[in-house]
Amino acid sequence: MTFNKKVKDIFWISCNGWSSAEYGDYVVGETFPEELAFFPTEIEPSESTVKSLKRVDINVYEGVGRLFDLTEENGPSMLFDCGIYAYASDDTDQYLIFPEGIESGSYVKMRFTLEFDEGFCGLQMNGEPIHKLIPEIEYDWIIKDILVLVEDDKYFTDLPVAYTSSTGKIYKRIRHTIGRNDCGGNAQYVFVCQML
Repeated sequence: MTFNKKVKDIFWISCNGWSSAEYGDYVVGETFPEELAFFPTEIEPSESTVKSLKRVDINVYEGVGRLFDLTEENGPSMLFDCGIYAYASDDTDQYLIFPEGIESGSYVKMRFTLEFDEGFCGLQMNGEPIHKLIPEIEYDWIIKDILVLVEDDKYFTDLPVAYTSSTGKIYKRIRHTIGRNDCGGNAQYVFVCQML
């Protein structure tokens, strides 16, 4: 898939503190390659066949695109193509069932969150590793900003509020993650990233 510069936008992508602690911490300005995992909250058939993606809250997206069932070769898993590629599988700690009444390859409207996979995507399509068939599934990123969810008043008390979600969750801006320590080791980050 070829992108034009207009499609390469700023993305707000979730990352857990335990993941940061395991795979390494992040700093604003850092660049890295990574795949996207998605976590669906709503999926319905779409009349539209125009791929689209828009952010509707801090790390919540709504998109129209083609949804593929990759379960037969991989166990419960899906691939979503809405102008960018993202996948979901039981390996991403999400129990998945392909939506009833929707055929693989159909256009759907979906609401979901995005996370960095932070590991190797081992999915296959037609007996081939997905990276071989869709090399564009891995994107290059630069971190523009890091937000951390602050649910306990004892963390990041000296920092001003950077963002409040539609549900009232408070996020503060930090320059780097310390996954083992931030919010007692249970931090929930949102990386504001640009696709390179």
